Amino acid sequence: MLAKYSRKVSYLWKEEYRKRHLIGKRVKEKVRSMSQEYFNKEEVSKEGFEIFEALMQGNEHGASFIIDELMTIVHDGNSSKNLTEKYYAEKVLRFIQQQRLKKEWGNFLSQPPSRQSLEKGAVLLAQWCQPTVDITINGVSDQLDVIATKVQKLLSERFKDHPACKGELLDVTEVQSSRWEPVQCKMVLEAVNYVLYQELEFHGNSDDYYLPDNSYINRVLETKTGIPISLAVVYCSVALRLGVVCEPVNFPSHFLLRWLQNPNLPEEQQYTYIDVFHEGRFMDENQCTNLLPYNTYTINRHVFDPAMPLMVFERMMRNLINIGRQVLGHGGDSLLMLRTALELFLILRPDDLEMTLLLSRVYLNIGINLSDVVDMLKRLATSVGPQQSSLITYLIMLAEERQNSEPQEKVKIKLRSEFPRVKHAVGMIMKHKKYHYTCVIYGWDNKCEATFEWMNQMGVHKLPLGPDQPFYNVLVEDGSNRYAAQENLLTTEEPCKITHPEVGKYFCDFRDTYYLPNKEKLDQYPEDLPVLDSYVRDTYGN
Repeated sequence: MLAKYSRKVSYLWKEEYRKRHLIGKRVKEKVRSMSQEYFNKEEVSKEGFEIFEALMQGNEHGASFIIDELMTIVHDGNSSKNLTEKYYAEKVLRFIQQQRLKKEWGNFLSQPPSRQSLEKGAVLLAQWCQPTVDITINGVSDQLDVIATKVQKLLSERFKDHPACKGELLDVTEVQSSRWEPVQCKMVLEAVNYVLYQELEFHGNSDDYYLPDNSYINRVLETKTGIPISLAVVYCSVALRLGVVCEPVNFPSHFLLRWLQNPNLPEEQQYTYIDVFHEGRFMDENQCTNLLPYNTYTINRHVFDPAMPLMVFERMMRNLINIGRQVLGHGGDSLLMLRTALELFLILRPDDLEMTLLLSRVYLNIGINLSDVVDMLKRLATSVGPQQSSLITYLIMLAEERQNSEPQEKVKIKLRSEFPRVKHAVGMIMKHKKYHYTCVIYGWDNKCEATFEWMNQMGVHKLPLGPDQPFYNVLVEDGSNRYAAQENLLTTEEPCKITHPEVGKYFCDFRDTYYLPNKEKLDQYPEDLPVLDSYVRDTYGN
């Protein structure tokens, strides 16, 4: 919590503690009540967070207090208990973090490009995409200071009279151009290369290039792996502390850095380019062109231009949006990841038509923020062609229809005494006979209630008992939701935790061999708990 306070301001700590305690108490009470209110909704819309928004008002650190309490709930040291509370705490965390970060991004983007720190922007991006992780600008800055200090030490061993060795590390906000002669700058960069790639073993993540973590500066610093654009932010931030400015270059297909090595030569020979993905190798323009896909791009001078910070973050977010699109439908929180990336992209580029349409469809798909959908689309409608205009009109109509017909679905209570064929119960951890995945049951039907097309696709009629047998809604360890026939679900000898983002929506605790349904799920299946208890005793002896 202290890391969120300015190091340049004095505070009345007793008063800060009192405010933190009172706000924390209100937050905990509200989070505990959310399951009852939102259990039967697919997602919590922004209206559901209004009370938290009100708590943020009128206090400089209101958002930080709320975030700190939510972090305490989520990271309580016991990943098996209070799962429902943690599930909703994470949702509130995401909202509060984004409300706070919208203001920070607004302040950041209002500054001239020369004052927009890549380091700070990378931290804001990481905070936005990882709302349940405690990431601070001070924390990341301290880690980069440690790396820069190692470089400074190596530099002093190699060149004891180098000016970068004298005194403390430079304030990155004050360095607008390289402080040293080109030959001295090269000495610094060679030392950066040695420390980053040889001593600390930073490297490009070729095996999992499209892993989201590769774009988050906190994860890059922890794992020492990344992609060109994130490694470039680390590299230039370290170099800047030692008085060398490296400019980002939005080179096609491979992000680079450049530094001014030969200021007196013709333009095409002035800069040396740094491939941070391959151990910081130095290249000239001709060598850079070898990185381009064959016959893909026409070479022109603009591909070597420096990228403004906004362009850097836009490219990072496009990477994350593309990852979200690729994994969409593959289970887990892929839709949430795509939504999160789109929301930040539209802060950076609010008038982007393609991304606005995509986010509108995401909101429509999960039935939230429908008024925002209408507002976004109406804003775009005046500046598009006839074909796009008709699509926008259709989406507006769809959103308004859903706005006007948002009935509260009633939970359908299912009594197993009415369906004697149902053998399994909510909370049982099972193994699939054919696909061998481990899962937990969170619902059941007396017979297959899926569409005829789905049954055909899945070959349900080829099963010995066909569709006329109980089917179970299950959360699978790979993050997917599936619908499994009773004959295919077997007892597992090794029950385990199911790492699925929706586990907390339906279950309050993991009890080693089963999941305990929360109150709302028990209300939906009131006769399942005795069957679950009996099954656990008979199968596992506990």
